[in-house]
Order: sequence, then structure tokens, then C-alpha cells
Amino acid sequence: MLSGSYADYAMPRADDVPSFKVDTQVTPCTHNPLGVKGCGEAGAIGSPPAVISAIVDALKEFGVTDVQMPATPCRVWQTIQNARA
Repeated sequence: MLSGSYADYAMPRADDVPSFKVDTQVTPCTHNPLGVKGCGEAGAIGSPPAVISAIVDALKEFGVTDVQMPATPCRVWQTIQNARA
């Protein structure tokens, strides 16, 4: 038996959730003949900008304000050299 305020809370059950209807809408992709979309793209949308932001943040002492993708070692080095000039 729980004592104190913890005894007032119960685990939610299915009958505690309001009723709702789930619907889908098909929107074909216009970039390929099959009209299909890649399901893995959604998880990768935020990663590249986050990596570029981290690189720019690490190089701000060199005056770097932007790094173009892809951030290859050569491109990062050239960006540093351009920022110093």
C-alpha cells in the first residue's frame, strides 16, 4: 500500500482515454514515377543542420559563420582559411 500523495494516482487505462478517430491522407510524391516517398527521410532531416551548427560553433573563434555541406575536411579547412583572410 502506498502512502502520502502517491496513493492518489492510478495508472491510466484504456477507458480513461477519450475516443478519437484516426484517418490517413495519401499525397503521392511528384518526384518519381511510382509516387512513393522514402520513410527514412524524416529521421534524417534534423541531423545535418545540427552537425553543421556544431562545426560552426566550434570554429567561431576563427571567424567562421557558415560551413557549406558536405563538411569535408578540405572544405572545413578552406572555410577557416577564408575566414582568416
